[in-house]
Amino acid sequence: MTRAFILATTLLSPLAAGNAFSQPLVLTGADVYTVNENRDWAEAVGIDENGIIVAVGTETEVIAAVGSDASIIDLEGRMVLPGFQDAHLHAIEAGVNAALCEFEPFDNLDGYRDSVLECAENDSTGLWVRASGVNIPNLLDLHPNPVEFLDELLPDRPILILDDIGHGAWANTVALKAAGYDDSSDKANGNIILRNDQGTPNGVVMENAPHNLRTLAFLPTEDHLNFAYDSLLAAANELNRNGITTISDAGGYWPQGHHRVWDWAEEAGELTVRASNAFYVYPDRPLEEQLSELKDLFHNDPDRLVRFNQAKIYVDGILSQGTGALLEPYENDAGPELGYLYFPGEYLNKVAHEFSAAGFQLHFHVTGDNGARLALDAIVDANTDSGPHRLTHLYLVDPADYPRFAELNAVADFQIPPSALEDDYIDFIGEFIGDRTDRLLPAGDLLNAGATVTMSSDWDADELNPLIKISAAVGRETNGFPDVETAIEAMTINPAYLLQHDDKTGSIEVGKYADLVVISENILDLPVSQIPSAEIEATLLQGEPVFDAFGLFEE
Repeated sequence: MTRAFILATTLLSPLAAGNAFSQPLVLTGADVYTVNENRDWAEAVGIDENGIIVAVGTETEVIAAVGSDASIIDLEGRMVLPGFQDAHLHAIEAGVNAALCEFEPFDNLDGYRDSVLECAENDSTGLWVRASGVNIPNLLDLHPNPVEFLDELLPDRPILILDDIGHGAWANTVALKAAGYDDSSDKANGNIILRNDQGTPNGVVMENAPHNLRTLAFLPTEDHLNFAYDSLLAAANELNRNGITTISDAGGYWPQGHHRVWDWAEEAGELTVRASNAFYVYPDRPLEEQLSELKDLFHNDPDRLVRFNQAKIYVDGILSQGTGALLEPYENDAGPELGYLYFPGEYLNKVAHEFSAAGFQLHFHVTGDNGARLALDAIVDANTDSGPHRLTHLYLVDPADYPRFAELNAVADFQIPPSALEDDYIDFIGEFIGDRTDRLLPAGDLLNAGATVTMSSDWDADELNPLIKISAAVGRETNGFPDVETAIEAMTINPAYLLQHDDKTGSIEVGKYADLVVISENILDLPVSQIPSAEIEATLLQGEPVFDAFGLFEE
């Protein structure tokens, strides 16, 4: 392995003092992969008291640049990378879901009955019964009118059970009435209310409708905000354990007050990740009212850990519910022939234009090829100064649209966990889209077309560990990443560019923050299939160890 040692000595003014050490720090004896433009390697990194990288090169060079009073830590052959950056996940939701009653697919209704009653008994509020993890197809196979089942169990308490893929929920009549979903017609765009033979809601709601129920079940009371705060800290701890130093939280359900929790955690000095977060744009709320409120909540200060500077815009749903927007019809009758649109017609362009003109980055949820095309069309008229804008998920993209990503500087954000590459899953999706699975998740094709590609997790819907995702993406036979180096870039410098701080993070270079991850061994020396066997042993945020499995950084 050829290594070009590099050294520079210019400094960036620190954003905030955060280093846990009372003197400069030198990490040495390591395989330091810088992820700079030349893909250089080094053996040592020098960090000042403010957590800023001041030298990169050989041990001798770095110690000479940093000074003899530095604390020196010999990493004994471990690998050092820039901290991983996960540009699409659901941090607070992951924490909340982990604390809720968890459902699983059951073979009979007795399992659901026992779980609902146990959740109700354990919920100390005495109000909403809240749970997560229900598999909607499994539920409907067991009971065609599941609202009836919940109403018989608990007719007087509202019940909300979130599904296992984040696009549906199961509720009883009390909850449906609270959200206004109890009549015979859908209330507005984005809400899908399934119905029984009598034309009344059957208790299953999809796409935007569950979010309105969540707002009611998690009103921003003191107890709920404290719960969300604890959930955020628990999620941040898990992120750090996985070597992640920067995220973009894609939940953004601002009526629940979660944006306040992020700010509190930063103000209290308890936040251990950087975050560029999104606000969800509701399709059933007046645009101008939302825009006015979200402008007041917008903040994009590069000197803070937390920024709320993105508008999360759902274009379509998901392929496995027949709600992803397709250019050609579905192969089955899972839903509307061409899928579903949150913002039909030219309204999507208007939403994108208004939010980007207000300074928001556009964060499009798209799964179908028509959804991707419509999002790209919306970017044409958007304010590019607030970009780069991005499309996330991208299960299908029409090949005619591949070049448009580079032309529009639209970032392509993929989730490629092992579960998405399994034959059973591809066969399952094939029931919906037929042989279009041949071009599922076209990360490689978009790389070849010149697009900036990032790889995120969508946690807690999918696998969080970056090493597992790197192995899956590079080991993929078609449409994967060409090498491990490219996959690393998709989780470090590329998301740093997307999140507008590649001048400060994303690579190990002088003047940038010491946001670093220490790995047990050099993953570029391992067979691709063995990369997940490496262990993340420490994570540094601006020079401060926020995860240290073996006490490497204890003074």
